[in-house]
Amino acid sequence: MMELKQDFIPQSNSNRPQTALRPTHITVHETANTSNGANAEMHARYVKGADAQARQVSWHVTVDDTQAIQHLPFNEVGWHAGANGNRQSIGIEICVNRDGNFPQARANAISLVRRLMNELSIGINSVVTHQHWTGKNCPANLLPSWNEFIADVRAGTSPEPAPPMEGRLLRVIVDSLWVYNRPDWNARYTTVSRNEVFTIAEQLTVNGSRMYRLKSGLYITANPSYVQLI
Repeated sequence: MMELKQDFIPQSNSNRPQTALRPTHITVHETANTSNGANAEMHARYVKGADAQARQVSWHVTVDDTQAIQHLPFNEVGWHAGANGNRQSIGIEICVNRDGNFPQARANAISLVRRLMNELSIGINSVVTHQHWTGKNCPANLLPSWNEFIADVRAGTSPEPAPPMEGRLLRVIVDSLWVYNRPDWNARYTTVSRNEVFTIAEQLTVNGSRMYRLKSGLYITANPSYVQLI
């Protein structure tokens, strides 16, 4: 696991209540911020700022594809998972910025969770989602495969991140296929035809399913039933 960098919310901030915490759970979130640059450093600045104070939100660690930054001591309450979740758990936010590598961020989060389990004597059954506490659809990308995430934590091995896709070519293998103008399955833009070839810029995970951003700026499914890497 990479170094856990400390960049604490100031004690004078209203979103650092300094309430004592004896954590029994680890709560996994995603930031839901897909903007370019919305990495751990950006969220470290955000959680210390005026908007986070106005919204009364705080959490313990943000992890992205390159680092993990701690915002609160693990013996202090953060405001991230409703009353019950706040009183019982460490909050971890995983970055989903579109210019990041989400599979690597996921792998880093797995390593972080294992480290905290060991340091804080928290069992695997107490590693939970934000949804567990409040019903919110969070962490949205991980929820459909949450059992796999837990299995990877339990195994003690982070899966290898997906190989880089930038510059790879794909071919459409169905008669007609939607492409999208943003990373959203509802953002249908136009259709493409069988045997059309496109250049991949990056691979994303959107609501639990893989999508490619194309060099053209459009987006297409990564499902091998519809497209083939060449």
